[in-house]
Amino acid sequence: MCTLPVLFLILAGTASIDATTYNVTTPTEWWQTAVIYEIWPESFKDSNGDGIGDFNGITSTLSHFVDMGVTCIWLAPIYESPFVDSGYDISDFYALHSTYGTLDDFTTLVKTAQELGLKVIIDFVPNHTSDEHEWFVKAKQGIEPYYSYYIWNEGIMYGDYRGLPSNWISGFTGSTWEWVDERNAYYLHQFSKHEVDLNWRNPDVMEQMKKVLTYWLDLGIDGFRVDAVPFFVESANFTNETLSGQDVPSDTYYYLNHTETKDQPESYPLVQEWKEHINNYTVSQGNDKVRVMCTEGYSAIDYVVKWYDYGSDVPFNFFFISDGQTSAVIDTATDIVDIITKWYNNMPSYQTANWVLGNHDRSRIATKVGLYRTDGIHFLILLMSGVPTLYFGDEIGMTDTFLTWAETTDVQACNTNETEYLSWTRDPERTPYQWDNTTAAGFSTNSTPFLKVNENYLTVNLAAEKEADFSHYKNFQKAIALRNTTVWREGTVDVELIEDDVIGMSRQLDGEDPIIVLVNWANTTVTVDLDSYFADLPDTMELVIADMYSGLNDNIGDTYNKSSMYIPAYGAMVLLGTSS
Repeated sequence: MCTLPVLFLILAGTASIDATTYNVTTPTEWWQTAVIYEIWPESFKDSNGDGIGDFNGITSTLSHFVDMGVTCIWLAPIYESPFVDSGYDISDFYALHSTYGTLDDFTTLVKTAQELGLKVIIDFVPNHTSDEHEWFVKAKQGIEPYYSYYIWNEGIMYGDYRGLPSNWISGFTGSTWEWVDERNAYYLHQFSKHEVDLNWRNPDVMEQMKKVLTYWLDLGIDGFRVDAVPFFVESANFTNETLSGQDVPSDTYYYLNHTETKDQPESYPLVQEWKEHINNYTVSQGNDKVRVMCTEGYSAIDYVVKWYDYGSDVPFNFFFISDGQTSAVIDTATDIVDIITKWYNNMPSYQTANWVLGNHDRSRIATKVGLYRTDGIHFLILLMSGVPTLYFGDEIGMTDTFLTWAETTDVQACNTNETEYLSWTRDPERTPYQWDNTTAAGFSTNSTPFLKVNENYLTVNLAAEKEADFSHYKNFQKAIALRNTTVWREGTVDVELIEDDVIGMSRQLDGEDPIIVLVNWANTTVTVDLDSYFADLPDTMELVIADMYSGLNDNIGDTYNKSSMYIPAYGAMVLLGTSS
């Protein structure tokens, strides 16, 4: 949606050994040890040559996830849609987007994935419907109960002049209110005017959406990622929002403080009710299949972690991306350590952490921090406790693709202009997956896919990564494999800032070889004494994984003395303690 994985349960507050060391509790459910991988279906793999990804294309590539060690795939919106907003404008919650394939194609994908040991979760988008949805078509005619499924207001009359109901601004710029002549009233839309907000104060809407959940549960999926959770409910009296003071155009989202349209307390119980519905469904089926619920919301930390108490198993942690108001700053090692410790220190007791570096709404991590730093930050999120949520292409170092104004399709950008679109467009991170160096990077036999392929595909592609002696992809494989160790499952997590520029992270457990991750965020070499930061390490450590660009790959298998650890500029190392 608009932007404005497993794990160990951290014992919050009194459970910390010191400010940066955290105990963990052994996971009991599959999702607590999952590595979740987001697939953008349109961009992943085209099986029929139309230049658009599809279900059969995904099915043909499932071995890729098994090979890498991913355990759960998440499909971004797959529903029938006019595709004004890349499928988030849903016109039928019970139908699949025909370009992606048939119901048989989808069920084959789910069945094949599960036979390979993969879990499959899908997007659930309950905030709004498309303006082409049958409900809204009937609502515009004043037909109940559909009219009351949405939020309507006749505006404020100032003599003969009709004003908007409030000053609220959409995430896609402009007013949240759109006039409908047939009803002589405005309807509310927090995103595109083609995405009409549902009225979640109407219990009939809840019953309808429970039926939607049941339909997809009947098809065997393993859970849901719930979209845009902070936006479900707005102020009932349509109170105007105050000015933010930011130097932005007056019709753009960040011009206001969104105290009336976001993070309202009435939104939380909705997720809890859906989770209870899912659990009741499982009981009714007479089986013990566990399904996961993840929630998406860019908000301040207090609002995000509150979802744990209202049915969300995995509230997505976007603090490497945004703090809910502005883009995250991850320029220094201190920035990284602060983000990690903020999550651990605020997460409720006995819950599961989550780490997200990028997604379909935000710039790719390799573009944001540079390719030379991507291995290191991935080592951290894969080897800390918690559920890492990966974005397609991260494992091969895909970067954002530049598209001209004429090539841009994203509605969020197209609502702006040729001068401003680069600040809004989400197309650069949505370009096709780079499988190999053939036509359209192996994504399609069509040489002109729906979005152009990044020009670097000749060298940046999965086939090349697999063939190379050392690669981003092989580093992903190695790091994910370490999640199968006892020390990863049960060991403490200790995160340290070392000599200003190095992020250090240890996983330690009595009787097990510790895992140490060292990431030098600066362009200078450094030698550190680990005894100054981590207690009870063995004297020597074996290098088992190194980043692509540090020159350390030839040293894999070498041992290092803990009192004199040399880390190259931008270097990243994963080490195991040794008994000798």
